[in-house]
Amino acid sequence: MSTSRVKLTKPFIDQLKLIPAIYRDSEIIGFAIRVNNSYKTYIVEKKVKGRSIRCKLGDYENITLEEARILAQQKLKDLSDPKHSTIKNNKILKNNLDKKNYQPDLNEAFQTYINHHNLKERTLVDYKEVIEKYLVDWGELKLIHITEQMIEDKYVQLSKSSYAKANLSMRVLRAVYCFSVKYYQDKNKETVIPMMNPVTFLNSKQLWQAVPPRNNYIDRENLTKWVHAIIEYQGRGQENETNKDFLLTLVLTGLFRNECECLRWEDLDLDEGSLSFINTYNNERYKIYMGDFLWHLMKKRKMKIREEWVFPSVKSKTGHIVNISKFRKKIEEQCNIFFTFQDLRRTFNFVVDHLSDKPLFIRKADEKEKTSESITVAHDMRNRMNRVEQVVLGAYRDEFIKSITTHL
Repeated sequence: MSTSRVKLTKPFIDQLKLIPAIYRDSEIIGFAIRVNNSYKTYIVEKKVKGRSIRCKLGDYENITLEEARILAQQKLKDLSDPKHSTIKNNKILKNNLDKKNYQPDLNEAFQTYINHHNLKERTLVDYKEVIEKYLVDWGELKLIHITEQMIEDKYVQLSKSSYAKANLSMRVLRAVYCFSVKYYQDKNKETVIPMMNPVTFLNSKQLWQAVPPRNNYIDRENLTKWVHAIIEYQGRGQENETNKDFLLTLVLTGLFRNECECLRWEDLDLDEGSLSFINTYNNERYKIYMGDFLWHLMKKRKMKIREEWVFPSVKSKTGHIVNISKFRKKIEEQCNIFFTFQDLRRTFNFVVDHLSDKPLFIRKADEKEKTSESITVAHDMRNRMNRVEQVVLGAYRDEFIKSITTHL
């Protein structure tokens, strides 16, 4: 009997022919669909004290995929308990999931929630942090057992360290609860979870704390010290050069950290000195003309780098650098200036706002062919980017351009 590991979905299972095989789920390890000559069956598999246990959850025609997932998660938990070590292979679970009596815990409800929502990668990371870190002690708690008083106590506790994290945690819990009310219903389509969301208790008691937007940036007085710390940093190796160039690129383009981290060489046109990126918020592609310093910096990097990434990393699974906070802290120590990656974006915007009221980014969809008008626009944008570089980099800009042009 052949085996395979895939993400089990209803369309995928529907198209499976009745040829003996086992298709193991890539999300819940141990969960699988077994195909025979006449039917398809959900199963779980697990080794218990060296013995392979296989249990039937129910036939495909009798229970839904989500019901099977819930049964699988619970059965795998049961098999992990030493008291179940004598369970015989192929022990049959009940085919019918009685939703009226079944109540999901927070972990199960959250898993179902993310399975039904196409969340952005960054959002998914933040949501998982909430469940696995800030609400970890509620993971195995049934949703119906989370009370308003517990909500208030948890919110107050989290607020002591961060209002932002407290607000995010409650928003995630509220979303999971609202979804679960609609999702978990009995055969008569009646809700099995009370419709009154306990998180709304925070509204009635006016406990939500507004988190003012950050507006930090590196002012012109401190920019000189900051740039000096970057350029004069004495760390050895290509990795440190990459980190230095990355921070300079952030402050000279205004890109978000994740936009800049995943830049590929195909996103840069080193002949015309432009850089393209996908906007984090609207997923549209934009183009920016680099100033002369950044243009020469990228040419210098290209001569040394063969990877597809502009900022590669041998330590990262993605192949490019990811959240170089350790290096950022080293620079903070060098210049005694605290900053975040987002502060560098705000610094760029602050400089631009004081130099010009014209946009420095153009949508690729709106880009015209290379006419005399478009060439004039490109020339104007580069001139303004050069002025930004002069403000940010000071004397370092001309010194670098002069030194690099003698070697290119």
